[in-house]
Amino acid sequence: MVIEQTIQYDYNKALDIVRQQLKDDGWKLIAEINLGTRLAKKGVEVPGGLVIFKLTSGKNAVPLLAADETRYVSAMMPCGLSVYGKQDGTVVISRMNFEMMSAMLEPKVAKVMTKSITKLNKTVERAMAKMAAN
Repeated sequence: MVIEQTIQYDYNKALDIVRQQLKDDGWKLIAEINLGTRLAKKGVEVPGGLVIFKLTSGKNAVPLLAADETRYVSAMMPCGLSVYGKQDGTVVISRMNFEMMSAMLEPKVAKVMTKSITKLNKTVERAMAKMAAN
């Protein structure tokens, strides 16, 4: 249900690369939630850090949201991408495996979800490649 990709890299630099790649690839950032910081304020430590990006790819889902019969897809929106560090110094980029989930949905919804997750997967691959090159 979840795709995780791991790399040995500096957490804060990884966040910068992911942010820039999201921007370069045309993602609209709805929210950036620093859950690690929020939990720390409540006395809960998240070793390595944890940031959740809430994204939209633009117009892909508009037809689904405009129709009563497919508006239920809004419960799965917006796309989420999590970047977190681990105690061993690795950084993980995590997201839902919507390709797997799309098999359970009606074809027009699956098509839109697959298009969006394919774009997000390419964004993550480019960000990971930049980290690997440094």
